[in-house]
Amino acid sequence: MPSSAFSNCLELMGHDPFLASYQRTEVLRKVKQIYGPVSSFSQAVISQLGVIATQLSLDELNAIRLTERRSIAALGTVSDWNSRQLATLFSTVLNSTKQNPSQLDSSTLVAMGYIVCGAKATELRSFNPIELSKAVLRLGRLRLSCSEEQLQALVELLTHSLVFGLMSSWGTDVFIEIGVLAVGIPDMAMSALVKEQIEGIAPLAISMMAPKKFAVVFSQEKIAMFSYEQAVAVTDNQRSVLSDLQKTALAMVLTPWDDKLVDFRGRSLGLALSHSPLCLLLGLLMLLTVLLCPDT
Repeated sequence: MPSSAFSNCLELMGHDPFLASYQRTEVLRKVKQIYGPVSSFSQAVISQLGVIATQLSLDELNAIRLTERRSIAALGTVSDWNSRQLATLFSTVLNSTKQNPSQLDSSTLVAMGYIVCGAKATELRSFNPIELSKAVLRLGRLRLSCSEEQLQALVELLTHSLVFGLMSSWGTDVFIEIGVLAVGIPDMAMSALVKEQIEGIAPLAISMMAPKKFAVVFSQEKIAMFSYEQAVAVTDNQRSVLSDLQKTALAMVLTPWDDKLVDFRGRSLGLALSHSPLCLLLGLLMLLTVLLCPDT
């Protein structure tokens, strides 16, 4: 393929999630052939790399220049990075922009996306709480690879008096806004959530919780407060560590019947089912047959 045609297609290839590793490597080889070493890549070229950049070595990720938000965003939207790559990229962003973690504004945090998980918990705690709160709506929609400790560091920032305040005062809207960051809420605080707060937890956040944490923080009474979408998000691994009562509560949320009576002390009080008109009609016909034709 001519260099001009290749350059025109680079962004398209960089956004192709189905490119195999060897294909990405071959595309990257061609990019270097045309544009030179990684350290000389322009911001325009970097902004087109997308998933192709996952084939860069750690040294190359350290050498790449991420001075503009468009180039940061191009790599921040990629979810395929491993932990070492993320850590290198986070450092590269700081070095390229000549900033420390506390100086990162909301626009940069939004652009960083998945790269945020490359920061250490101590670095995350130094983020500006107000700037983080402006970026949380975007970050909360990503399946971040952050550890629970990292997410907890971010959640702690959101309890700042100038942001959302004490966690006990958070309403449904706050939980909807923070999305997956809810995974970082400490166990004791999570187990104390009320129905209004539980209703705001994103299904994605539920699916990302460690199985043991899920089983500890959500009693059968709490699980009974789940929406259907939240219940569907529960993973097989999470379900496997639940008690029988918790599994019963989850099953009841997943059933199509609207009116259910359940005693979570271990007894079922049955299902309040309404009869369909057809069933009532058939029952009436059977009764008339017995009354009018007793010998049949």
